[in-house]
Amino acid sequence: MKKKLLFVVTQFYKGGAEVALKNLFDVLSPEENEIDLLVLDQIPMKDARSLLPLLPSWVRVCDAADGEGCIAIGKKLCYKLVQKVALRQMSRQRARAFVQEKEYDAAFSYGEWLSPEFVAKNVRAKKKFIWIHADIDKARYVNEKILFSFDRYYNNYIFVSKRSKEEAEKKYPILRGKSVIVHNLCAEEEIRFKAGRTVNRQYKKPVLLSVGNLREEKNYPRQLAVMRLLKRRGISVTWLCIGSTANLFLYRKLIRLVKSYGLEKEFNFLGAKENPYCYMAMADAVMVLSDYESWSMVITEAKIIGTPVIATPTSGAMEQIEDKVNGRIVPSFRAEQIADVVQEYLSDCKMQMKIRENLEGFCLKQRAQKEFQALFSQKGEEKSEKNPVSV
Repeated sequence: MKKKLLFVVTQFYKGGAEVALKNLFDVLSPEENEIDLLVLDQIPMKDARSLLPLLPSWVRVCDAADGEGCIAIGKKLCYKLVQKVALRQMSRQRARAFVQEKEYDAAFSYGEWLSPEFVAKNVRAKKKFIWIHADIDKARYVNEKILFSFDRYYNNYIFVSKRSKEEAEKKYPILRGKSVIVHNLCAEEEIRFKAGRTVNRQYKKPVLLSVGNLREEKNYPRQLAVMRLLKRRGISVTWLCIGSTANLFLYRKLIRLVKSYGLEKEFNFLGAKENPYCYMAMADAVMVLSDYESWSMVITEAKIIGTPVIATPTSGAMEQIEDKVNGRIVPSFRAEQIADVVQEYLSDCKMQMKIRENLEGFCLKQRAQKEFQALFSQKGEEKSEKNPVSV
């Protein structure tokens, strides 16, 4: 008998967590699974790429805000205000109607940024999970009153890295005994294929590449500070940034910094790209300099391609990289030390070759699939709260 699975997301634009979910759908068998994807609040966004057209045809999708246009933006602002003030999650009637009268083998509230209330109160399921993608002990946007208010409805909290899980359990004892790990899954064959494509434009070498939508935790101002230090030291590099610039406030701030630092020729924002992997393949190093990150998909993708990564010591980076073996870990988050590591790396051709050789044949797919399937083999008494009447 097929497993009936429901995944509830806020939106489904291209980002690390969303790409990981799409990759999971790609490897799950339609002969063994029936999947519903409920997108609660997808609004029009400049320079953001929807992944909905790329989903397997057998995945049933409800885009609850589809057709609302600019009205959806107003609703989203209203919903955010209610959640901030009243700690309650509002949702569209279309979303509630999609899950009404259905019962699932498992339902996933996907993302710590999404209130678990919808799945808790509106969905009937034998098992329920909250899927966490950030270091919730550090992420400033996490509201623990919301995240843990519906604990009794959920079987497990899913983390995407061991370190992130351990640090979260230290800060939030409620997680102990209820946390499991399912690593993010990459489309390895597709990544390698796309990495073989040619980048249309030639860039002055060496090339450093950042891949990530403009978000505060990615700390692009620090990347600019590192680039300014490198230039002052007489180190000539080209730094490319791929990712959505939908955060216009941050984007304009960064453009002002580029001009004030005199980096117009060295630091380039390329926006979102359909194929970032060909850029990864031609880069001398991929830069992942986040303030916090549970499991960086960019690090995994770069390792699949065989391009060394230079990363700040986030939990996700520390779990994926062994310094000077399969990448570089900066000892701190300070721009000066990042610049030191970049300078050392670029001046040591033997180190670069050793890291690239150690990355050959890298693969994670089977582990992630086994971890996901293990969710359904766990035994435990079901609580009545996990199968509420839809309200």
